[in-house]
Amino acid sequence: MSDPLTLPSAEVLADHSLPFRFSGLSSDEAPPRPPRRPRRRALTWTLSLVGAVLLAGGFTLLQLGASQGFDDAQGSLDRATTQQDAAVQQVRAALSRSDSTTKTVGAVLATQSDDLISAADRTGLTTADDAAVQAAHTATGLIPSGPVAKRAKPFWFWEADSAADRLRADASAARRSTTSLDSAGKKIDETLTAVQASGSAAITAAADRAAGAEAANVPATNESVLSLRTMVTQVKSLASPLQEQLTTTFPALVLAVHKVQASHAATLDAESGPLEDSRLQLEAFARSLAPGVLIDFEWSDLVNGLGGPNGYLSGETAWWYDQGGYATIRLSNSIAESWPSDSAHAIVAHEVGHAITVRCRTMYDTTNDQTAEAWATAWAISMGYTNEANGTSAYGAPPESLIQTAAGCR
Repeated sequence: MSDPLTLPSAEVLADHSLPFRFSGLSSDEAPPRPPRRPRRRALTWTLSLVGAVLLAGGFTLLQLGASQGFDDAQGSLDRATTQQDAAVQQVRAALSRSDSTTKTVGAVLATQSDDLISAADRTGLTTADDAAVQAAHTATGLIPSGPVAKRAKPFWFWEADSAADRLRADASAARRSTTSLDSAGKKIDETLTAVQASGSAAITAAADRAAGAEAANVPATNESVLSLRTMVTQVKSLASPLQEQLTTTFPALVLAVHKVQASHAATLDAESGPLEDSRLQLEAFARSLAPGVLIDFEWSDLVNGLGGPNGYLSGETAWWYDQGGYATIRLSNSIAESWPSDSAHAIVAHEVGHAITVRCRTMYDTTNDQTAEAWATAWAISMGYTNEANGTSAYGAPPESLIQTAAGCR
């Protein structure tokens, strides 16, 4: 038997371990393991860090995406509102044209124009104007009350996404508004075209009827006739296209017609009496010698101090070249008393020879009284009035060459 206290053999010591009894462990206990690293805790921290990075990256992507989406929506809204603003400007311009036209038509229709505007023209113009007013009213209701409110870009992505949705909705509404405004603007233009056509036709026809007042009211004064001619010309020039000045010129045209009618009545009243028929016949004869030349007639017992009381037939003429030319012939009552004698015809022809100078002023020296009287005498002779009352008795016989020249003035 070996002693339990003896040292182990070399074979036992070779494995570099102590006997169980020296280690203080019982024979059935395993030897302690060397210490290990806390792997599980490191992995947990690693996963937490990766998760945080991924979460931060996702959040950043959401933020960037929401920010870009907001910017895109804002750009879309800006483009839509720019187009809408352009449509609004076009509609406002159309409304301005409509307002001017309907104001003009309203003034014309409100004028008491007697028969200048026919019932059919008045009805057609009223209908067209009503349609234009309605189109303007509709378009006005489509104009936005103000610009779209600016939206600040929110920071958080969920707020930015929501704001972008509202911007896209605003852009969609602006595009719909633009479409409606474009359509309304075209409707205004269509109705204005109809008003222009109807109004131009009605007012031009009215001006033509007004011009007819001149022939229907002979005798009327040169002043009233010239005023009427001026207004007829102005109204026609403003009728196509209809211009706003018609609000004043059309009533002025109606007034000019009334003045012609009034002067016609006043002239007849002034010429009434025992010599009325002779005067009117004589005046008609004078106008027939120079058709289209405006001639006023004034009657008096004495002209240049001569007349019936001293046994003379006397007359004188003044003429003007402006406004197409016109004249005033003054005759003694003795001429009407002797009507329709050859001498009365001859002296009236002499005076008309002066009046027709407005057409033939280049045919003789109009600045010299002697050549003017020779011309009037020659013109009367060229018209076939050879009675010495044609001016021969007062101024002598004119040269044959002047008579030939005067024959070219008609």
